[in-house]
Amino acid sequence: MTNSPVLNEINREKLKEVLSNGYPMSKAALAERTGLDLSLVSSIVDELVKTREIQAVGTQSVKAGKSCRVYQYNLDCRSVIVLMLQGQRIDWFLLDSLGMTKNQGQVEVESDQLETMLFLLQTMRRSEPSLCCFALGMDAKGEDETDEDLLKKLETASGLKGIIGSRMCFSAEGSGQRLRLKENHSLMSFGFGQSGLSGSFVVNGKVQKDIPSWTDASKPLPELHEENSSDELLQAQLQWIENSVLAADPDVVVFYAHPFFEQHKEEILAGLKQRYNTLPVPKIMTAENFQLDYEIGLSRQAMALLEEFKDRQV
Repeated sequence: MTNSPVLNEINREKLKEVLSNGYPMSKAALAERTGLDLSLVSSIVDELVKTREIQAVGTQSVKAGKSCRVYQYNLDCRSVIVLMLQGQRIDWFLLDSLGMTKNQGQVEVESDQLETMLFLLQTMRRSEPSLCCFALGMDAKGEDETDEDLLKKLETASGLKGIIGSRMCFSAEGSGQRLRLKENHSLMSFGFGQSGLSGSFVVNGKVQKDIPSWTDASKPLPELHEENSSDELLQAQLQWIENSVLAADPDVVVFYAHPFFEQHKEEILAGLKQRYNTLPVPKIMTAENFQLDYEIGLSRQAMALLEEFKDRQV
C-alpha cells in the first residue's frame, strides 16, 4: 500500500505545496510540516532534486554544532499547462521547460465551462509550484464573450499568464510544422468543428493573429446537415473557401478530413483553377491527423509563452 503510485503522488504534492512558499527547508522540517516519515521525505526530495524541481541552497545549523542541507523550489524550473476544451471535456497536459510532458489528465465539464477551467488551473497551481502560464485551445465560445474577456477572467482568477486560440489556428500552425513549411511560405487550412466551417492562415510558421476580414473566421458558416442543406448554403461555403484562398494566395491549402471536402474537393479545385486563370494554383492536400496538428501547434504556442515568461524574469 505504501508503494501505491497514487499515494506516492499525493505525498509528492504535499511536499511541493509546502515548498511553494519559497522558504528553504531541511528534510526534517519538511517531514514535520507534512507529517510524513523522514525516510519517505528524504526519498521524495532526492527525486525532486534529480528532476530539478527543487534544489539544495545551502546548509542550516542544528543542535550540537551540526548542520543539515536545506532545499528550495527551483525558480529556473518552469512549466506550462496546455488545455484543450472539446465539447464537455477538457484534456490537459503539463509541459516542463524542455517541452517534455510531466503530467496529463482529463476533466469532464459537469456544469459551467469557465468554473471547471478555473478550478483546474487553481488546483494545478497549488500542486505544481513551477506552473507559471497556460495555453487554451477551444472550438467555440459564447457569442457574447470574446477571447480577451475569457482570457482576462482566467488570468485574474488563476494568477497565471495565458493565451487563447481556436483549434483551427493552432492546428494550422501544427500542420505547417509537420509539413516542414519553408521559410516565407504560407499555408491555409480548413476544417469543421462544433462552430461549423472555419479556416486559418499561417505565414513563416506563425498563425496570423489578426485574421483578415475575408476569412471571417470569427463568424464561420454553419455546418451542413442533410436534413437542412440547400444549394444556396452549399454555394456560400464553396464561395467562402475560394475567396479565402484567392485573397491569401497561400503556397499550400490543407483540408482536414470531412465528408464535405471529400464530396466537393474536385469542385473547389476546378473553381480555384478558373479563378487563378493562368497562375499556378496552391498545392491542395487532405489531412487525416487534425488532432496531431492541433496538439503540435498548441504545444509550440505554449512553449513560446513559457519562454517569454522566463525572459521577463531575467
